[in-house]
Amino acid sequence: MDLATKQITAQASVTGQPLSLTISANGLKLFAARSGAIDVIDTTTMAVTGTIQLGRSRPAALALSSDGARGVVLLDSKRVGIVDLARNRLARKVNLAGSTGVVFSTSGPIARVVTVGDPTPAKPTAKKGKKAKKARKDTDARLVTLDTSTGRPGLELNLGQGVGGGVALSSDGRSAIVGARDGGTVTSIVDLNKGRQKKRVKTGKGPGAPIASSDGLRVYIADRGAGTLSVLSQLSYKRLRKVNLGEKAGPLALALQPGLAVQIGTEGDDTIKGTRGEDRLVGLGGNDLLRGSRGRDLLEGGPGDDVLSGGASSDVILGGEGNDRATGSSGNDGMDGGPGNDVMDGGTGNDRLDGGSEDDYLDGGDGDDQIFGGEGNDKIVEAGFGNDPMLDGGPGNDFIDGGRGTDRIFGRDGNDQLFGGPASETVDGGAGDDGIDGGTGNDILLGRSGDDVLTGDAGKDTLFGSTGDDTLDGGSGDDKLGGSNGNDEITGGPGEDTISGGKGDDIIRVADGDKDTVNCNSGRDTVYVEEDAPQRDVLKSCETVIQVPAEPATDAPPTANVIRGTDAPETLFGTPGPDTMLGAGGNDELFGNDGDDYVDGENDDDILHGGTGNDSLHGRGGNDVILGNEGDDYITGDRGNDQIFGEAGNDTIFGNLDDDAIDGGDGNDRINVIGGGTDVVTCGAGFDVVFADAGDTVNADCEDVRR
Repeated sequence: MDLATKQITAQASVTGQPLSLTISANGLKLFAARSGAIDVIDTTTMAVTGTIQLGRSRPAALALSSDGARGVVLLDSKRVGIVDLARNRLARKVNLAGSTGVVFSTSGPIARVVTVGDPTPAKPTAKKGKKAKKARKDTDARLVTLDTSTGRPGLELNLGQGVGGGVALSSDGRSAIVGARDGGTVTSIVDLNKGRQKKRVKTGKGPGAPIASSDGLRVYIADRGAGTLSVLSQLSYKRLRKVNLGEKAGPLALALQPGLAVQIGTEGDDTIKGTRGEDRLVGLGGNDLLRGSRGRDLLEGGPGDDVLSGGASSDVILGGEGNDRATGSSGNDGMDGGPGNDVMDGGTGNDRLDGGSEDDYLDGGDGDDQIFGGEGNDKIVEAGFGNDPMLDGGPGNDFIDGGRGTDRIFGRDGNDQLFGGPASETVDGGAGDDGIDGGTGNDILLGRSGDDVLTGDAGKDTLFGSTGDDTLDGGSGDDKLGGSNGNDEITGGPGEDTISGGKGDDIIRVADGDKDTVNCNSGRDTVYVEEDAPQRDVLKSCETVIQVPAEPATDAPPTANVIRGTDAPETLFGTPGPDTMLGAGGNDELFGNDGDDYVDGENDDDILHGGTGNDSLHGRGGNDVILGNEGDDYITGDRGNDQIFGEAGNDTIFGNLDDDAIDGGDGNDRINVIGGGTDVVTCGAGFDVVFADAGDTVNADCEDVRR
């Protein structure tokens, strides 16, 4: 039962009538005591997963230790049983008469048992020749300690008349709440530290079965005789309200799943907000808005185009069917978009994102994330910071940009475009005709099947084309390149490279001014070497050798100057050479100036200028203004409502999340605004290609628009 909505949310079928319900400390198992046995129920599936046999008994109550190792069950009017929960067996029986309720201390093996009458009565005695005097019947309730490790009863506290139902502990473990006895209407509050009864509260007709919420706010008492649920304040122990459970209701037991408030929407468009605690928000049908707030929440959108926000803490977000937009915010979140074209942003934390089927846009944000695109043409862009152990596009023609960290990228089936970034990456194209660019780190690039294009750029890279007619370019650095099967074209680039052509008729270029080692292998292969030192390279099994002028490198700039900002607003200037500029916090303005620069605004609302040269500019968080200036620039807006101006040059521009305004400027630009918000694109002079969603506005000066 959901206490917020007063709805029954799930049911389980057991053999016989349950006489007592108890839930484990982690909320994953429900123990239902019935005649002769205890059934163990999985609270996720509500399926019975095990049974503890009790023999001929009719158990009235069951309590579990905080570590989940032991349980105490009231077997009958004279005995209690100690249960080994690890082995699902009854370990010991203890004589304790008149038991009506039991609860464990917050730690250790000590349980407290409620009894009515003397729990260990002595047998009546009489002198020889005389009739024994009949003793007055004892009906006072008592709270008795029981050491479950030895099976020995201990101290007794007399609670008087009227009480003697079930028993529960307050969330801090300092108080015991003892329910009314059969026919009684009084609940007792016991101070365990002082060993005294401190309050008696009028509740519904008993026997009463109490339970305390883990947040320290409420006590709930199932009043069997009245068919009601009494709600008490756990702070003052005043009765706050009474909930009628139905005309013929007679609640036998009560279990409260810890820390989880369930709110269920309708088949229409709902707005559901969580509490400060742990929530389960279920949208059902319709286009719903679910916001989880502070606790560890479970959000289920259901069918429809939903907006889901987990909020703080580590949340689980399930979009369900439809085109959903999900945000994890802070915490280590698990997100599954389900069927539909979903947009998901993990936020900070080490997140796992599953796009599901169809075309998704996935951004793990800051942290070490695992992202799985699933079926469809997915776009995975790591706009945040972190080393991502798995970026997996799944089947489909995917686009993956690993961002700044050290990542493992897998394209899988389909014609994928994969970008590694400045760190050392492992990039695996999988099946299909893939384009792979490792970036400037020491990368491992695997083309697999298909006609692949692999570019190592700067760094000591390892490139393998596998099957298909592949194009491999190691770039600068001492690289290892293998064409494997197919008619491949391999360029070593500056540096002392090791090249294996593999099977097929290959074209190999090593006219780069450095000593390279080339094994052409089988096939009719052609090798180009520099004409001023044709003997410098070591060649093996190469049929045709052609001497040409040395070919200069295009990807080996001098060491970049690193300029770092602070969390304050700043204006930073680059050098005439290549720079790496990191804005950090604050509303910054960064000028790359001349050279091929890497300019990253990082947090807040920044203004970025690439300057002349082929620059890489990234807005990251905040509403940024980005100007590429002259050169063939690579620009990403990332999060926030950004304004992007490519200006002169053949630019590649990604708006990414939120509502962006993009102007490509002069040149043949490629602009991608798929999966973000509602974007406006202007192209300018040149032949431009725009990838956009149906809701985006694309100016008529854009020659090739693909939706």
